[in-house]
Amino acid sequence: MTDHQRAATYCRISRDDDLTEDGVTRQAEDTEALALSRGIPIQGRYQDNDISATTGKKLRPDYELLMSAVRSGEVNVIVVRELTRLWRNRRERMEGIELFSAHKVRILAVRGPELDFSHAVGRMLADVLGGMATFETDVMSERTVREIRQRAERGHPPTGHRTFGYDASGWEIVPSEAAEVRAAFDALLSGASLSGIAAGLNSRGVLNRNGRPWTHNSMRVLLMNKRYAALRDLRGQEYPGAWPAIVSEDTVRAARHVLTEPDRRSSPGPARVRLLSGLARCGVCDDGTTVTAGSKGRGQATYRCRLHLHLNRSVEAIDLTVEEYVIGRLSRPDAAALFHDEQAEGAEELRAQAVTLRGRLKALAAEFADDDEGDVTEFRTAVHRLRGRLADVESRMAHPQRARVLSGLVDAADVRAAWGMLSLDRRRSVVELLVEVTILSGGTGGRRPFDPASVRIVPRA
Repeated sequence: MTDHQRAATYCRISRDDDLTEDGVTRQAEDTEALALSRGIPIQGRYQDNDISATTGKKLRPDYELLMSAVRSGEVNVIVVRELTRLWRNRRERMEGIELFSAHKVRILAVRGPELDFSHAVGRMLADVLGGMATFETDVMSERTVREIRQRAERGHPPTGHRTFGYDASGWEIVPSEAAEVRAAFDALLSGASLSGIAAGLNSRGVLNRNGRPWTHNSMRVLLMNKRYAALRDLRGQEYPGAWPAIVSEDTVRAARHVLTEPDRRSSPGPARVRLLSGLARCGVCDDGTTVTAGSKGRGQATYRCRLHLHLNRSVEAIDLTVEEYVIGRLSRPDAAALFHDEQAEGAEELRAQAVTLRGRLKALAAEFADDDEGDVTEFRTAVHRLRGRLADVESRMAHPQRARVLSGLVDAADVRAAWGMLSLDRRRSVVELLVEVTILSGGTGGRRPFDPASVRIVPRA
Protein backbone atom coordinates (compact mmCIF):
# COMPACT_ATOMS: atom_id res chain seq x y z
CA MET A 1 0.00 0.00 0.00
CA THR A 2 2.84 2.39 0.78
CA ASP A 3 4.00 2.09 -2.82
CA HIS A 4 0.96 4.13 -3.86
CA GLN A 5 1.20 6.67 -1.03
CA ARG A 6 2.90 9.87 -2.15
CA ALA A 7 3.16 11.82 1.08
CA ALA A 8 4.14 15.38 1.95
CA THR A 9 4.29 17.27 5.24
CA TYR A 10 2.92 20.77 5.73
CA CYS A 11 3.86 23.06 8.64
CA ARG A 12 2.85 26.64 9.44
CA ILE A 13 2.87 29.10 12.33
CA SER A 14 1.15 32.47 12.14
CA ARG A 15 3.63 34.43 14.28
CA ASP A 16 7.37 34.15 14.70
CA ASP A 17 8.40 37.33 16.46
CA ASP A 18 12.06 36.43 16.86
CA LEU A 19 12.25 34.77 13.40
CA THR A 20 13.87 31.62 14.84
CA GLU A 21 11.43 29.27 13.06
CA ASP A 22 11.33 27.11 16.21
CA GLY A 23 7.57 26.58 15.74
CA VAL A 24 7.76 25.09 12.26
CA THR A 25 10.80 23.07 13.28
CA ARG A 26 8.82 21.40 16.07
CA GLN A 27 5.92 20.76 13.70
CA ALA A 28 8.29 19.21 11.17
CA GLU A 29 9.70 16.87 13.81
CA ASP A 30 6.19 15.79 14.89
CA THR A 31 4.92 15.18 11.35
CA GLU A 32 8.06 13.30 10.32
CA ALA A 33 7.71 11.07 13.39
CA LEU A 34 4.07 10.29 12.55
CA ALA A 35 4.92 9.40 8.96
CA LEU A 36 7.79 7.19 10.12
CA SER A 37 5.55 5.37 12.62
CA ARG A 38 3.07 4.63 9.81
CA GLY A 39 5.81 3.51 7.43
CA ILE A 40 5.03 6.24 4.93
CA PRO A 41 8.00 7.76 3.05
CA ILE A 42 7.97 11.56 2.78
CA GLN A 43 8.48 12.84 -0.76
CA GLY A 44 7.90 16.53 -0.17
CA ARG A 45 8.21 18.99 2.70
CA TYR A 46 6.32 22.30 2.69
CA GLN A 47 6.30 25.04 5.30
CA ASP A 48 5.14 28.65 5.67
CA ASN A 49 6.58 30.61 8.56
CA ASP A 50 4.99 33.69 10.21
CA ILE A 51 1.96 33.64 7.87
CA SER A 52 -1.59 33.47 9.21
CA ALA A 53 -4.13 31.36 7.37
CA THR A 54 -7.05 33.03 9.16
CA THR A 55 -7.60 36.05 6.93
CA GLY A 56 -6.16 34.70 3.71
CA LYS A 57 -4.73 38.17 2.98
CA LYS A 58 -1.14 36.95 2.74
CA LEU A 59 -0.13 34.44 0.12
CA ARG A 60 1.25 31.16 1.46
CA PRO A 61 3.89 30.20 -1.10
CA ASP A 62 4.47 26.62 0.06
CA TYR A 63 0.75 25.99 0.58
CA GLU A 64 0.15 26.97 -3.05
CA LEU A 65 2.98 24.64 -4.14
CA LEU A 66 1.42 21.81 -2.12
CA MET A 67 -1.96 22.35 -3.78
CA SER A 68 -0.26 22.27 -7.19
CA ALA A 69 1.41 18.99 -6.23
CA VAL A 70 -2.00 17.54 -5.35
CA ARG A 71 -3.47 18.66 -8.69
CA SER A 72 -0.59 17.06 -10.60
CA GLY A 73 -0.91 13.79 -8.67
CA GLU A 74 2.51 14.11 -7.02
CA VAL A 75 0.94 14.08 -3.52
CA ASN A 76 -2.04 12.09 -2.24
CA VAL A 77 -1.23 12.01 1.51
CA ILE A 78 -0.67 15.17 3.58
CA VAL A 79 0.75 14.97 7.11
CA VAL A 80 0.06 17.91 9.47
CA ARG A 81 0.22 18.44 13.20
CA GLU A 82 -3.43 19.51 13.25
CA LEU A 83 -5.99 20.41 10.60
CA THR A 84 -5.90 24.10 11.58
CA ARG A 85 -2.34 24.28 10.20
CA LEU A 86 -3.83 23.71 6.77
CA TRP A 87 -7.02 25.85 6.79
CA ARG A 88 -8.63 28.35 9.13
CA ASN A 89 -10.95 30.25 6.80
CA ARG A 90 -14.06 29.06 4.98
CA ARG A 91 -13.00 29.84 1.43
CA GLU A 92 -9.75 27.86 1.54
CA ARG A 93 -11.45 24.98 3.37
CA MET A 94 -14.16 24.64 0.72
CA GLU A 95 -11.64 24.84 -2.11
CA GLY A 96 -9.40 22.31 -0.36
CA ILE A 97 -12.19 19.81 0.30
CA GLU A 98 -13.23 19.91 -3.36
CA LEU A 99 -9.64 19.46 -4.56
CA PHE A 100 -8.83 16.66 -2.11
CA SER A 101 -12.10 14.88 -2.92
CA ALA A 102 -11.33 14.94 -6.64
CA HIS A 103 -7.85 13.50 -6.08
CA LYS A 104 -8.76 11.10 -3.20
CA VAL A 105 -6.30 12.70 -0.77
CA ARG A 106 -5.86 11.52 2.83
CA ILE A 107 -4.82 13.78 5.72
CA LEU A 108 -2.90 12.37 8.69
CA ALA A 109 -2.85 14.62 11.76
CA VAL A 110 -0.59 14.34 14.80
CA ARG A 111 -3.43 15.82 16.85
CA GLY A 112 -6.68 14.73 15.24
CA PRO A 113 -8.35 11.99 13.22
CA GLU A 114 -7.27 10.64 9.87
CA LEU A 115 -9.41 12.08 7.08
CA ASP A 116 -10.04 10.21 3.84
CA PHE A 117 -11.52 12.59 1.25
CA SER A 118 -12.56 9.76 -1.04
CA HIS A 119 -15.41 9.05 1.43
CA ALA A 120 -18.31 11.29 2.49
CA VAL A 121 -17.47 10.80 6.18
CA GLY A 122 -13.96 12.18 5.68
CA ARG A 123 -15.27 15.22 3.84
CA MET A 124 -17.95 15.82 6.49
CA LEU A 125 -15.43 15.57 9.35
CA ALA A 126 -13.07 17.98 7.58
CA ASP A 127 -15.88 20.49 7.16
CA VAL A 128 -17.10 20.13 10.77
CA LEU A 129 -13.63 20.31 12.34
CA GLY A 130 -12.69 23.23 10.10
CA GLY A 131 -15.96 25.00 10.92
CA MET A 132 -15.28 24.64 14.64
CA ALA A 133 -11.81 26.12 14.17
CA THR A 134 -13.28 29.02 12.19
CA PHE A 135 -15.90 29.56 14.92
CA GLU A 136 -13.18 29.72 17.59
CA THR A 137 -11.24 32.18 15.47
CA ASP A 138 -14.33 34.36 14.91
CA VAL A 139 -15.10 34.43 18.64
CA MET A 140 -11.51 35.32 19.44
CA SER A 141 -11.57 38.04 16.77
CA GLU A 142 -14.77 39.56 18.19
CA ARG A 143 -13.27 39.54 21.68
CA THR A 144 -10.08 41.16 20.40
CA VAL A 145 -12.02 43.87 18.54
CA ARG A 146 -14.02 44.66 21.67
CA GLU A 147 -10.85 44.88 23.76
CA ILE A 148 -9.24 47.19 21.22
CA ARG A 149 -12.35 49.42 21.16
CA GLN A 150 -12.43 49.49 24.95
CA ARG A 151 -8.79 50.57 25.04
CA ALA A 152 -9.56 53.34 22.56
CA GLU A 153 -12.57 54.49 24.60
CA ARG A 154 -10.37 54.68 27.70
CA GLY A 155 -7.81 56.80 25.87
CA HIS A 156 -5.08 54.17 25.69
CA PRO A 157 -2.50 54.40 22.89
CA PRO A 158 -2.49 51.75 20.15
CA THR A 159 -0.34 48.70 20.80
CA GLY A 160 2.15 47.24 18.38
CA HIS A 161 5.14 48.93 16.83
CA ARG A 162 6.67 51.86 18.70
CA THR A 163 5.81 55.27 17.27
CA PHE A 164 8.73 57.64 16.67
CA GLY A 165 8.53 60.29 19.39
CA TYR A 166 7.11 57.94 22.06
CA ASP A 167 8.58 55.09 24.08
CA ALA A 168 7.52 51.46 23.64
CA SER A 169 4.59 51.86 26.06
CA GLY A 170 3.15 54.73 24.04
CA TRP A 171 2.56 56.75 27.21
CA GLU A 172 5.88 58.59 27.50
CA ILE A 173 7.40 61.13 25.12
CA VAL A 174 11.01 60.68 23.97
CA PRO A 175 12.16 64.34 24.15
CA SER A 176 14.84 64.24 21.44
CA GLU A 177 12.52 62.50 18.97
CA ALA A 178 9.55 64.70 19.90
CA ALA A 179 11.62 67.77 19.02
CA GLU A 180 12.26 66.30 15.57
CA VAL A 181 8.54 65.55 15.15
CA ARG A 182 7.60 69.16 15.97
CA ALA A 183 10.26 70.47 13.61
CA ALA A 184 8.99 68.19 10.82
CA PHE A 185 5.41 69.46 11.21
CA ASP A 186 6.62 73.07 11.28
CA ALA A 187 8.74 72.50 8.18
CA LEU A 188 5.87 70.93 6.24
CA LEU A 189 3.47 73.72 7.12
CA SER A 190 6.12 76.28 6.21
CA GLY A 191 6.34 74.83 2.72
CA ALA A 192 9.08 72.20 2.92
CA SER A 193 8.76 69.03 0.86
CA LEU A 194 8.62 65.57 2.36
CA SER A 195 11.85 64.61 0.64
CA GLY A 196 13.50 67.78 1.92
CA ILE A 197 12.43 67.12 5.52
CA ALA A 198 13.62 63.51 5.27
CA ALA A 199 16.96 64.59 3.80
CA GLY A 200 17.45 67.07 6.65
CA LEU A 201 16.93 64.38 9.28
CA ASN A 202 19.22 61.95 7.48
CA SER A 203 21.97 64.54 7.13
CA ARG A 204 21.97 64.95 10.92
CA GLY A 205 22.04 61.22 11.51
CA VAL A 206 18.48 61.04 12.87
CA LEU A 207 17.09 57.61 11.95
CA ASN A 208 13.51 56.35 12.06
CA ARG A 209 12.17 53.95 14.69
CA ASN A 210 13.61 50.99 12.77
CA GLY A 211 17.09 52.49 12.68
CA ARG A 212 16.82 53.25 8.97
CA PRO A 213 17.13 56.53 7.03
CA TRP A 214 13.96 58.51 6.43
CA THR A 215 12.28 58.43 3.03
CA HIS A 216 9.56 60.47 1.34
CA ASN A 217 7.01 57.76 2.20
CA SER A 218 8.03 57.22 5.84
CA MET A 219 7.94 60.98 6.42
CA ARG A 220 4.44 61.14 4.95
CA VAL A 221 3.31 58.38 7.32
CA LEU A 222 4.72 60.32 10.27
CA LEU A 223 3.06 63.60 9.30
CA MET A 224 -0.31 61.95 8.65
CA ASN A 225 -0.32 60.29 12.09
CA LYS A 226 -3.06 61.67 14.38
CA ARG A 227 -1.40 60.01 17.34
CA TYR A 228 0.93 63.00 17.69
CA ALA A 229 -2.13 65.08 18.67
CA ALA A 230 -3.29 62.40 21.15
CA LEU A 231 -5.96 61.10 18.76
CA ARG A 232 -6.57 57.68 17.27
CA ASP A 233 -8.87 56.29 14.60
CA LEU A 234 -10.62 52.96 14.98
CA ARG A 235 -13.06 51.62 12.40
CA GLY A 236 -13.89 55.07 11.09
CA GLN A 237 -14.33 56.67 14.51
CA GLU A 238 -11.94 59.11 16.15
CA TYR A 239 -11.12 58.77 19.86
CA PRO A 240 -9.30 61.28 22.11
CA GLY A 241 -6.24 59.81 23.81
CA ALA A 242 -5.01 60.18 27.38
CA TRP A 243 -1.33 60.11 26.40
CA PRO A 244 0.60 63.40 26.03
CA ALA A 245 0.36 65.13 22.64
CA ILE A 246 3.52 66.23 20.85
CA VAL A 247 1.77 68.76 18.58
CA SER A 248 -1.66 70.36 18.63
CA GLU A 249 -4.74 68.94 16.97
CA ASP A 250 -4.85 71.96 14.65
CA THR A 251 -1.28 71.25 13.55
CA VAL A 252 -2.01 67.62 12.67
CA ARG A 253 -5.20 68.51 10.81
CA ALA A 254 -3.39 71.24 8.87
CA ALA A 255 -0.63 68.79 7.92
CA ARG A 256 -3.15 66.18 6.79
CA HIS A 257 -4.92 68.83 4.72
CA VAL A 258 -1.66 69.79 3.01
CA LEU A 259 -0.74 66.16 2.30
CA THR A 260 -4.15 65.21 0.91
CA GLU A 261 -4.67 68.19 -1.39
CA PRO A 262 -5.80 66.89 -4.80
CA ASP A 263 -3.12 68.91 -6.64
CA ARG A 264 -0.30 67.54 -4.50
CA ARG A 265 1.90 64.99 -6.23
CA SER A 266 1.42 61.53 -4.74
CA SER A 267 4.85 60.24 -5.82
CA PRO A 268 8.08 61.86 -4.67
CA GLY A 269 9.77 62.23 -8.05
CA PRO A 270 13.14 63.97 -8.31
CA ALA A 271 13.96 66.58 -5.68
CA ARG A 272 13.60 70.19 -6.87
CA VAL A 273 16.99 71.83 -7.33
CA ARG A 274 15.90 75.21 -8.77
CA LEU A 275 13.74 77.98 -7.37
CA LEU A 276 11.18 78.06 -10.18
CA SER A 277 11.15 74.53 -11.65
CA GLY A 278 7.58 73.30 -11.63
CA LEU A 279 6.34 76.74 -10.48
CA ALA A 280 7.04 79.21 -13.29
CA ARG A 281 5.04 78.93 -16.50
CA CYS A 282 6.23 78.80 -20.08
CA GLY A 283 5.33 82.09 -21.76
CA VAL A 284 5.60 80.61 -25.24
CA CYS A 285 2.97 77.95 -24.55
CA ASP A 286 1.07 80.46 -22.39
CA ASP A 287 -1.42 77.76 -21.39
CA GLY A 288 -0.26 76.91 -17.88
CA THR A 289 2.54 74.55 -18.92
CA THR A 290 5.34 74.83 -16.37
CA VAL A 291 9.10 74.92 -16.82
CA THR A 292 11.66 72.42 -15.63
CA ALA A 293 15.36 72.74 -14.84
CA GLY A 294 17.93 71.81 -17.47
CA SER A 295 21.33 72.87 -18.73
CA LYS A 296 23.08 73.95 -21.89
CA GLY A 297 26.57 74.73 -23.02
CA ARG A 298 29.18 74.21 -20.33
CA GLY A 299 26.73 73.03 -17.74
CA GLN A 300 24.91 76.38 -17.60
CA ALA A 301 21.68 75.93 -15.64
CA THR A 302 18.53 76.80 -17.56
CA TYR A 303 14.77 76.79 -17.37
CA ARG A 304 13.12 75.07 -20.31
CA CYS A 305 9.56 74.30 -21.31
CA ARG A 306 8.43 70.98 -19.90
CA LEU A 307 6.85 69.90 -23.19
CA HIS A 308 8.62 71.66 -26.07
CA LEU A 309 12.03 72.96 -27.18
CA HIS A 310 10.96 76.57 -27.73
CA LEU A 311 12.14 77.94 -24.35
CA ASN A 312 15.60 77.65 -22.81
CA ARG A 313 16.53 80.54 -20.49
CA SER A 314 19.38 81.09 -18.02
CA VAL A 315 18.42 80.33 -14.41
CA GLU A 316 20.65 82.84 -12.65
CA ALA A 317 19.24 86.08 -14.06
CA ILE A 318 15.62 84.91 -13.82
CA ASP A 319 15.98 83.73 -10.21
CA LEU A 320 17.61 87.02 -9.26
CA THR A 321 14.76 89.01 -10.85
CA VAL A 322 12.09 87.02 -9.01
CA GLU A 323 13.93 87.06 -5.69
CA GLU A 324 14.42 90.82 -5.84
CA TYR A 325 10.70 91.29 -6.45
CA VAL A 326 9.78 89.01 -3.54
CA ILE A 327 12.25 90.63 -1.15
CA GLY A 328 10.92 94.04 -2.15
CA ARG A 329 7.33 92.95 -1.51
CA LEU A 330 8.23 91.53 1.90
CA SER A 331 10.04 94.76 2.81
CA ARG A 332 7.09 97.07 2.16
CA PRO A 333 5.34 98.77 5.09
CA ASP A 334 2.11 96.89 4.35
CA ALA A 335 3.83 93.48 4.30
CA ALA A 336 1.98 92.42 7.46
CA ALA A 337 -1.21 92.36 5.37
CA LEU A 338 0.19 89.32 3.57
CA PHE A 339 -0.69 87.30 6.65
CA HIS A 340 -4.36 88.17 6.42
CA ASP A 341 -7.08 85.75 5.44
CA GLU A 342 -9.60 87.81 3.49
CA GLN A 343 -12.14 84.98 3.68
CA ALA A 344 -11.99 84.67 7.47
CA GLU A 345 -15.18 85.30 9.42
CA GLY A 346 -15.34 88.96 10.47
CA ALA A 347 -12.31 89.86 8.34
CA GLU A 348 -13.69 93.30 7.41
CA GLU A 349 -14.38 94.23 11.04
CA LEU A 350 -10.95 93.00 12.14
CA ARG A 351 -9.30 94.98 9.35
CA ALA A 352 -11.11 98.13 10.52
CA GLN A 353 -9.96 97.51 14.11
CA ALA A 354 -6.37 97.10 12.91
CA VAL A 355 -6.52 100.39 10.98
CA THR A 356 -7.93 102.16 14.04
CA LEU A 357 -5.23 100.77 16.35
CA ARG A 358 -2.43 101.71 13.95
CA GLY A 359 -3.90 105.20 13.73
CA ARG A 360 -3.96 105.49 17.53
CA LEU A 361 -0.33 104.38 17.71
CA LYS A 362 0.69 107.07 15.20
CA ALA A 363 -1.36 109.71 17.00
CA LEU A 364 0.14 108.70 20.35
CA ALA A 365 3.66 108.95 18.94
CA ALA A 366 2.91 112.38 17.46
CA GLU A 367 1.36 113.60 20.71
CA PHE A 368 4.35 112.47 22.74
CA ALA A 369 6.75 114.11 20.28
CA ASP A 370 4.96 117.47 20.71
CA ASP A 371 4.65 117.23 24.51
CA ASP A 372 7.94 118.16 26.12
CA GLU A 373 6.58 117.27 29.55
CA GLY A 374 5.10 113.90 28.57
CA ASP A 375 5.77 110.98 30.91
CA VAL A 376 7.98 108.39 29.17
CA THR A 377 6.72 105.53 31.35
CA GLU A 378 3.08 106.34 30.61
CA PHE A 379 3.87 106.62 26.90
CA ARG A 380 5.63 103.23 26.82
CA THR A 381 2.80 101.59 28.77
CA ALA A 382 0.20 102.96 26.36
CA VAL A 383 2.22 101.87 23.32
CA HIS A 384 2.73 98.39 24.78
CA ARG A 385 -1.01 98.04 25.41
CA LEU A 386 -1.97 99.19 21.91
CA ARG A 387 0.61 96.97 20.25
CA GLY A 388 -0.67 93.98 22.22
CA ARG A 389 -4.22 94.65 21.04
CA LEU A 390 -2.98 95.07 17.46
CA ALA A 391 -1.05 91.79 17.63
CA ASP A 392 -4.19 90.02 18.87
CA VAL A 393 -6.29 91.44 16.03
CA GLU A 394 -3.66 90.55 13.42
CA SER A 395 -3.35 86.99 14.76
CA ARG A 396 -7.13 86.59 14.36
CA MET A 397 -6.87 87.92 10.82
CA ALA A 398 -3.97 85.65 9.91
CA HIS A 399 -4.27 82.76 7.49
CA PRO A 400 -2.56 79.79 9.26
CA GLN A 401 -0.69 78.56 6.19
CA ARG A 402 0.45 82.03 5.12
CA ALA A 403 1.57 82.79 8.65
CA ARG A 404 3.79 79.70 8.72
CA VAL A 405 5.25 80.24 5.25
CA LEU A 406 6.02 83.92 5.87
CA SER A 407 7.06 83.56 9.51
CA GLY A 408 10.41 85.23 10.17
CA LEU A 409 10.27 87.23 6.94
CA VAL A 410 7.56 89.86 7.23
CA ASP A 411 8.69 90.83 10.72
CA ALA A 412 12.43 90.50 10.03
CA ALA A 413 14.68 93.49 10.69
CA ASP A 414 16.60 92.59 7.52
CA VAL A 415 14.37 90.79 5.03
CA ARG A 416 17.21 90.20 2.56
CA ALA A 417 19.35 88.50 5.21
CA ALA A 418 16.38 86.43 6.42
CA TRP A 419 15.67 85.35 2.84
CA GLY A 420 19.27 84.24 2.44
CA MET A 421 18.89 81.92 5.43
CA LEU A 422 15.88 80.04 4.01
CA SER A 423 16.07 76.56 2.52
CA LEU A 424 15.22 76.13 -1.16
CA ASP A 425 11.93 74.42 -0.23
CA ARG A 426 10.92 77.38 1.91
CA ARG A 427 11.87 79.93 -0.76
CA ARG A 428 9.82 78.03 -3.31
CA SER A 429 6.82 78.08 -0.97
CA VAL A 430 7.12 81.84 -0.47
CA VAL A 431 7.38 82.44 -4.23
CA GLU A 432 4.38 80.19 -4.90
CA LEU A 433 2.36 82.03 -2.25
CA LEU A 434 3.18 85.57 -3.37
CA VAL A 435 3.57 85.59 -7.16
CA GLU A 436 2.77 83.91 -10.44
CA VAL A 437 5.85 83.83 -12.67
CA THR A 438 5.82 83.41 -16.45
CA ILE A 439 9.10 83.12 -18.36
CA LEU A 440 8.87 84.64 -21.85
CA SER A 441 11.14 83.98 -24.79
CA GLY A 442 14.40 85.90 -24.64
CA GLY A 443 14.45 86.44 -28.38
CA THR A 444 16.71 84.86 -30.98
CA GLY A 445 20.10 85.51 -32.46
CA GLY A 446 23.43 86.17 -30.76
CA ARG A 447 24.15 86.87 -27.11
CA ARG A 448 21.40 89.25 -26.07
CA PRO A 449 21.48 91.14 -22.75
CA PHE A 450 18.99 89.95 -20.16
CA ASP A 451 15.72 91.86 -20.22
CA PRO A 452 13.83 91.81 -16.88
CA ALA A 453 10.63 92.40 -18.84
CA SER A 454 11.00 88.88 -20.24
CA VAL A 455 9.98 87.60 -16.80
CA ARG A 456 6.32 88.37 -16.14
CA ILE A 457 5.57 88.57 -12.42
CA VAL A 458 1.96 88.87 -11.30
CA PRO A 459 1.33 89.29 -7.56
CA ARG A 460 -1.00 86.82 -5.89
CA ALA A 461 -0.99 88.77 -2.63
